[in-house]
Amino acid sequence: MVTTKVFQEDYCEVTEGSNGIIYARWSGFLKPEQVRKGCSVITEHATKNKITVHLSDHRNLKVLSKEVQEYLAKEWFPEVEKIGMKKIAALIAPDLFAKATVDKVNKDAHVGNLVIRTFESEDECIKWLLS
Repeated sequence: MVTTKVFQEDYCEVTEGSNGIIYARWSGFLKPEQVRKGCSVITEHATKNKITVHLSDHRNLKVLSKEVQEYLAKEWFPEVEKIGMKKIAALIAPDLFAKATVDKVNKDAHVGNLVIRTFESEDECIKWLLS
């Protein structure tokens, strides 16, 4: 699969795959402004390119702060749903605390038709997103 780099920082890499999925690979302990920046890049690129599926890779992620959790659940998920995002697959971190915070965000998300699921392998994520 061919990928196009959209954004690159130490904490986040955003790419678009030739399969029509926008990918974000998150790393470390994320500051709220970093999450907002990465998410705004995803939103802008998905809007411009009419992308409706997103794979969020959390394998190198540490615990999400309360502020980051609230931003994602209450602001960003509803925002990307409005632009046409249909599915978000979260590739979970092996770190139990990071996994717990991601699960909490997904449970607390205030979305209507946007479906968010967690997976333990990238292949599972891609298969579900493209189904």
